[in-house]
Amino acid sequence: MALYILVNSLASGGAERQALQLASLLPNDGLLLLEDVKRIEPGVAAVSALTPASALPAAVKTLALRRYASLLSSRLSPGDTVVSFMERSNFVNILAARTSGHRAVICERTTPSREFSGPRGALMRPLIRRLYPEARLVIANSGGVAADLTAGFGVAAERLAVVHNGVDTAAARFRAGEGLEGALEGFFAGTVIAACGRLTAAKAYDGLLRAFALLKRKKPEAGLFIAGDGELRKELFRLCASLGLAAAWRDPRRAEGADVFFAGETDNPHKYAARASLFVLPSRWEGFPNSLLEALAVGAPCAAADCASGPREILAPGSVPSGLWPDRGPFGLLLPVLDGPAAETAWASAVAGILDDEELRKALAAAGPGRAADFAPDRTRAAWLAALALPGAGTR
Repeated sequence: MALYILVNSLASGGAERQALQLASLLPNDGLLLLEDVKRIEPGVAAVSALTPASALPAAVKTLALRRYASLLSSRLSPGDTVVSFMERSNFVNILAARTSGHRAVICERTTPSREFSGPRGALMRPLIRRLYPEARLVIANSGGVAADLTAGFGVAAERLAVVHNGVDTAAARFRAGEGLEGALEGFFAGTVIAACGRLTAAKAYDGLLRAFALLKRKKPEAGLFIAGDGELRKELFRLCASLGLAAAWRDPRRAEGADVFFAGETDNPHKYAARASLFVLPSRWEGFPNSLLEALAVGAPCAAADCASGPREILAPGSVPSGLWPDRGPFGLLLPVLDGPAAETAWASAVAGILDDEELRKALAAAGPGRAADFAPDRTRAAWLAALALPGAGTR
């Protein structure tokens, strides 16, 4: 009875890193990739791909689900378990189980009702609604994601389990001590707001930039640092220009004099978060944000948009919205979702207040590492063992 972990590829991304982390936590018989792409160093011995790397668009690959499923099912027996990450791998896992009889366990890391819209949504939503209820078990990484799957996609509550993302707190703290490059030392010597995540609509960097432009009227010395890359890069640079914000991309030598520094993809966001005056997560929607956990781990004071899934479970567990902004939790502050001028104004005002309140930032910085420890690898491992009903559940 083998246990395999399945993911689209090892291109960069949070789901891929969570799959790798699980492969390091649980005894397994190998990490399987739909395509042979390895931009992330696996760090685990047994990695194999069902197909070679392909430059085909994601939509075309989605239309080839049955081919992937046939290749997967040929490797499996009825007693096996496959734990999959990312929607396409989840679909393949479920379809393959129809033939092989293996136990398909799928993991959802985002909020599907928000993530999939337009033409992409027209393809993905019906597939999720049709296939996800067939899975033997669906692992959501937050209560908000679980609720979305039940309400919008017909996944029965008895087939759902919540296992939060994990964070290697010791590794994050160790890497936070690495030095900064070039003029970034000077950039971070001032008042810096830091964020980390792909440059996509979900992360709401457009709203954050507009809020930051308002903040600059009160705090002209403030800088904004964003780590990540994505399809909205050019659009965000145009927005900076229209807002009168000097923006720089990647080259640390250009940080001097910049209002906004875009670092691009980085394998060590921890050293930036640890040096920031405030770490922010402006997302319109989330699953369970790794970047927020990692910022807490390195002692960064944190504020996040109170989107439907993730930030409140991390910063103010068990609470309900107060209706007042900022809404202070024991581990960070919650702000309105950046969905228009009123929210942007609220962000600018709240962030200015946080930057002025050194005692508040010290208190949040002191509380963060303890909260991040709740998601350390040993606890994550115990939660996975329990969810999968594997030997060793309940031990640490």
